[in-house]
Amino acid sequence: MIKVAVIGVGSMGQNHARIYFHSDDAQLVGVADSYQQQAEKIAKRYNTTAYQDYREMLDRKDLDAVSIAVPTSLHKEVALFALKRKKHVLLEKPIALNEEEAKEIIACAQQQNVKLMIGHIERFNTAVVELKRRLQDLGEIYKIDVQRIGPFPARITDVGVITDLSVHDLDLISYLIESEPSRIYAETQQRLHPHHEDSVTALISYKNNVLAVLNINYLSPTKIRQLKVFGKKGMFEVNYLNQELFFYENKSFQSDNWESVSEGDMKKIIIPKKEPLQEEIGAFLNCIVQKLPSPVPGEHGLKVLSIANHLLNSAAHKKIMHFP
Repeated sequence: MIKVAVIGVGSMGQNHARIYFHSDDAQLVGVADSYQQQAEKIAKRYNTTAYQDYREMLDRKDLDAVSIAVPTSLHKEVALFALKRKKHVLLEKPIALNEEEAKEIIACAQQQNVKLMIGHIERFNTAVVELKRRLQDLGEIYKIDVQRIGPFPARITDVGVITDLSVHDLDLISYLIESEPSRIYAETQQRLHPHHEDSVTALISYKNNVLAVLNINYLSPTKIRQLKVFGKKGMFEVNYLNQELFFYENKSFQSDNWESVSEGDMKKIIIPKKEPLQEEIGAFLNCIVQKLPSPVPGEHGLKVLSIANHLLNSAAHKKIMHFP
């Protein structure tokens, strides 16, 4: 039984605590939050110990692993403290505030010989898992459209929409098509966020000639999480929120010839729904028990953060950025 704890039990961290509490493979031995009342509330709910100082909790000898769900600006400080005490770490995305901090976290995990997993949760969405399995059904892939929009989250103050939200899709696109960007262009807006951009529209050209268009913002009164992949044989559409996957057939596709595009059958692919965070945490615990490589290693988180920084630089300088 792996003994685990959670650092930061706000909106995301308390879900980590809930899943650990109900897991057959883990025992939740503590939760820490700088707001003592919040720590006590979650600790009472899940019958565990509350800490206001995460350092005190991490000094426990019986603690094997932690989830870290604190603001991005604190990732380096908290992660390094945990890793240096040889705790396996599931670190919420993005890996860090900047690339230098990310490299320090990765190096520390390697030095201490413990697992570091970055919480890119959409990889564990069952619709994405099934899309990845079926992607070859499209034949050649040529374009990906992403829409990730919703209301402004007032709690996110230390980073903007690129670092907070776009990293989900930047990770997924590279994961799905197994390629890296070559050219990046982005335009941003700042309408509501007090310090950072809250809207980005981006065009990314990948090394395998796939184009990706990203529309990501905090400015929508309704939440939409959608990804479309276009290929010779048709289009896949993912609805992240409902865990739904649809295939739209290109009726004009014949053999290896791509003569035209016309509307064919639409098929909804039946997928068993599972909570992505539960799947993610299950993968984290399994890699510890089975001594397997991290499912989403720190190096992947670093690469995603680097792409996000290229988006920020492109918008700031209003020019195309070459990657890496």
